[in-house]
Amino acid sequence: MAADAQEGTLVPVLMVFGGCMGAIVAMEVVLKADPKSGNLLTLTAVLMVLFQSIPGRISGSGLKPLVAPIASHAKFSALWVSMSVLANYAFAYKISVAIFTLIRSCNIIATVLLGYTVFGERFSAEQLLCVLAVTVGIFLASMGEIKTLNTSDPTSAACSASGSCAEITSLPAPADDVELATWAIGIAMLAFVQLLQGFLGHVQSTYYKVYKDLAPKNELCDEFLFTSHVVALLPLLCLKEDIMAAARVAMASDPVPFLPFHLPAQILWLLVNNVSQTICLKGVFRTSATVSPLALTIILSVRKFLSVVVSIVLFSNPWTVQHSVATVLIFGGAFAYSQVRGVSPAKAKGAERKSD
Repeated sequence: MAADAQEGTLVPVLMVFGGCMGAIVAMEVVLKADPKSGNLLTLTAVLMVLFQSIPGRISGSGLKPLVAPIASHAKFSALWVSMSVLANYAFAYKISVAIFTLIRSCNIIATVLLGYTVFGERFSAEQLLCVLAVTVGIFLASMGEIKTLNTSDPTSAACSASGSCAEITSLPAPADDVELATWAIGIAMLAFVQLLQGFLGHVQSTYYKVYKDLAPKNELCDEFLFTSHVVALLPLLCLKEDIMAAARVAMASDPVPFLPFHLPAQILWLLVNNVSQTICLKGVFRTSATVSPLALTIILSVRKFLSVVVSIVLFSNPWTVQHSVATVLIFGGAFAYSQVRGVSPAKAKGAERKSD
């Protein structure tokens, strides 16, 4: 029995690591060839999810009626679509996959900020300390990124006829300033995405509580997933010029060797990304059904950390001491946050009365 349980857990965990990390590798290959292909990645991922979801939404001669109100689906979809499109479009602004993964792993900051200011939640000192660690980690990661942008060639060498050279520190060129400004826009986009993600998490949790008598949680989850991906097609149509340009670049890429038919390499990597993401999602869902929430948090944290390492090793992405310290603070803070207890409802109400 124990062996069967371990085998039943091992396969989903392997799906999480293999699928999620395979998706990261494929995504970075696509983005290295064309940094502006983020929306193309979004479109293909949306189509893949819809392709798999439609059979489950069909009942009899048509689609199953929605359980939750249309207004709830509209609000959820608007948040999810905005978050997804902005997140992938940030790659066009000098954002590396490593820093993207680091920042996207620290959504607890937005969750705590919005929970306190908008949803009336209260947090313990230990939780706030974890959030502070993550915040410092983000700051250090950003400083490390700035260093790779502006000091990748910080000195120039003045060499004499005898062959001796002296290093001369150079001032940032105008091109460096433009690159830094572009990167700052990308970071601002990711920061806004984190706020959207935090707000979406609170909204989703509220909907599950409000509509719990209408349908099981899994059914509600599938319903919101389906409608949000349908709605995602609308803004992507507005970005069709950007998507078509990225698609032309992908189609013009070198063909995959040793195949009896012509297949552009970028198209293959797009397919690998989509299939890997599907395996990743299914693995997370199945893992959550076989392990405790704590174990799931550990598994996902380790997976994200390894994704950063793989990105650095395989693609030689710039890495500094600040990045290393930031990685420890972000993932360590996120993991510690999942271990500490929040303020009990009684204490929270007492604090509210005292503040009044």
